[in-house]
Amino acid sequence: MDTIPWLEQEKLAQRVGMVIPVYFSAKASDEMVERLLQITLGDCHHYLPLEQIWAVVDGDARSVRLLEQLRSRLQKRHGATFHLLPLPANCGKLWAMREGIRLLLAQLPKVEYVLIRDGDGDHAASDIPHLLRAAYHLQQLQGDTRFIIIGRRHSRHRPMGWWRGELEELLDGITLDALAFRLAQEGRALNLRYCLGPLPDLSSGYKIYGRQTAEMLFIQGAPRFLTLSPQDYWHYGPETVTVIEAILQGTTVAEVQRAIWDGQPTTSFGEFRHLSLYGELLAWVYARLEVPLPVAAQFYDNRTPSLALRTTEEGRRTLAELRTYALEKLRAFLGSAQEIPPPSPVLPFV
Repeated sequence: MDTIPWLEQEKLAQRVGMVIPVYFSAKASDEMVERLLQITLGDCHHYLPLEQIWAVVDGDARSVRLLEQLRSRLQKRHGATFHLLPLPANCGKLWAMREGIRLLLAQLPKVEYVLIRDGDGDHAASDIPHLLRAAYHLQQLQGDTRFIIIGRRHSRHRPMGWWRGELEELLDGITLDALAFRLAQEGRALNLRYCLGPLPDLSSGYKIYGRQTAEMLFIQGAPRFLTLSPQDYWHYGPETVTVIEAILQGTTVAEVQRAIWDGQPTTSFGEFRHLSLYGELLAWVYARLEVPLPVAAQFYDNRTPSLALRTTEEGRRTLAELRTYALEKLRAFLGSAQEIPPPSPVLPFV
């Protein structure tokens, strides 16, 4: 039995602030958006004070209107409500996270954990105590708040669909390989002792950032665009970019299992092209972690044979195009005349 004292949920709740980036595609009806916002925020008062929550609307006038109505209902019902930060234009989820976290940290100087939840109802409020408990436990073990707690999905495919699940698995796998490569060159080992599987769910958007890590990422740190345009950086980077920057600075990553929808209620993911989204992120990963072109090609070829995506003609074509896209982007960034290594052959039997 460990000697870490048990902290009641009521006291744990005082240690956390929540930022909810909100953006909905125009395809979703008003009724659906209103329902998903209610699912996201309606039960929060059971888990933390409402006044410790910021909903940050990423240039979406309809969501501002519906959130104002929800704020009024919660104020009447509970005598308290969440904060609303409307951004004038759509700048991307990472931008919205940064703006909300900066405001939260400034206004809540005693808060030690920053919880990020999406506004589309995909991140169940009932999982908040599990993530909070893990954050508190890790803080006691380490003596600091240099950590990220990931709400790990037991399946990437069921909530998001087969294609996105496969491509996220590929991205996270290569990110892990590239991180291990970079850290080894510095005489460090990748620390996965608090993760629940061989491939951590780095792309999960349900996370707690310890205060020190949040300050390092969102206040002290400057963006490194590298291969990404500023627009793509702020839109594509909320998970991959923040995890890499945090781990490079010595942040501990841990995972807690969380609930998932059997199919997300709605998503703006379809507005991004697979090739652009994942190709741009892979090129950034290679560039940020200083992976040479031949090594980057090998990391890609190591991860693709295990993907079910390559069992279809369309999947094989997409994987081949994605490989070329990311490596060409890296080669251009490096200013290299080196030829991209051809893809490794795959054995015909498994």
